[in-house]
Amino acid sequence: MVDIRPSQSVFRLYQRVVWGFCLVTVTLTAIIVTKILIGHGFLNRNEPLPTELIPGNHRFNNFVLGVHILSAIPPLVIGPWSFVRRLLRTALHRWLGWIYVGMIFISSVTGFALAAANTYGIFARLGFGTLAIVWFSTTYMALITARRRRYREHRDWMIRSYMITLAVVTVRVLPAPEHLTRAEWYPLMTWLCWVPNIILAEIYVRATTFRGRLKARFARGA
Repeated sequence: MVDIRPSQSVFRLYQRVVWGFCLVTVTLTAIIVTKILIGHGFLNRNEPLPTELIPGNHRFNNFVLGVHILSAIPPLVIGPWSFVRRLLRTALHRWLGWIYVGMIFISSVTGFALAAANTYGIFARLGFGTLAIVWFSTTYMALITARRRRYREHRDWMIRSYMITLAVVTVRVLPAPEHLTRAEWYPLMTWLCWVPNIILAEIYVRATTFRGRLKARFARGA
C-alpha cells in the first residue's frame, strides 16, 4: 500500500502556501466588503433588511448591520498575522490580539441580535445565532488561555476562533444552487458558511503540534 502521508517539509510548504492564499483572500474580502458598505450608504438607507431589530426602523437596522460587518473586518485581516512565529513574543502580537478579541466581541454580540430578528425563519436564526455564540466562545477561550499563559491551548482556541472568523469569506463565496430560491438557500447558507470551517479547524488542531508540525502518526518518516 502506498504511504500517502506527507513529510514534514511538504506539510510546512503547504502551510506557507495556505497562509499566503489566506492573507490575499482576506485582504481582498475586507476591501470589497468595506467598499460595498460605503457605497451602500448603510447609515442612510431606508430599505428593509432580512433582519428587523426594530420593525420599520430601517435606518437603525442598517446601522447595526454595518457595525456588525465593519467590526468583523479587523479580525479577518489580523488573523493570519497572529500565527506568525516571529511576532508571538512581541508587544505587537499582544496589541493585535486585543483588537482581534474586542472587535469579535462587538461583531458576535451584534450578530446574535441580528440573528434573533432574522426574517428567514427559525433555521436561519439558529444558524447565525449559533455562529455568533461559537465565535464569541472560542475567542473568549483564546483570551482566557492567553491570560493564564496556557499557550498550547491558546493556539488551539485561536485556530478555532479564526476559522469561524473566515465565515466572513465563505458566506460570500458559497455558490447558491440554481434550483433553490433565495428563501430556500438562505437558511442553509447560515450553517454552511461556518460549520465546515470549525470541522476543518478541529482536524488541524488534532493533527498538529504546538509548533504547527504534523504529529507523528500523520506524517511520513516522522
